[in-house]
Amino acid sequence: MKRILLAMAAATLISAPVLAKPPGGVPPGLAKKPDGLPPGQAKKTYQRGERLPLNYLQSQYYVTQPARYQLEPAPAGYRWVLVEDNAYLANTQTGLIANVILNLLGR
Repeated sequence: MKRILLAMAAATLISAPVLAKPPGGVPPGLAKKPDGLPPGQAKKTYQRGERLPLNYLQSQYYVTQPARYQLEPAPAGYRWVLVEDNAYLANTQTGLIANVILNLLGR
């Protein structure tokens, strides 16, 4: 009986590292944050030619009245997207940035 219990305890200890989560997983506190990044790293200024993360290509980030902010109308397939205080003219399918206006709200 003792041998069986000892064997079960040894098997549990040996299998524990195998069942552990792999390194590089997202900590629980960051799982619901945009892109799973800490706040200091999430504040990034994107440049022309880069791609916006696709989670920013949703209606809550769109500038619905570009003329109100003295922005030119977006061409077909593009939208003005507001991230932090910066406006990005981005392709709605790929996120490719065609134009950047920094500090749009602070002008």
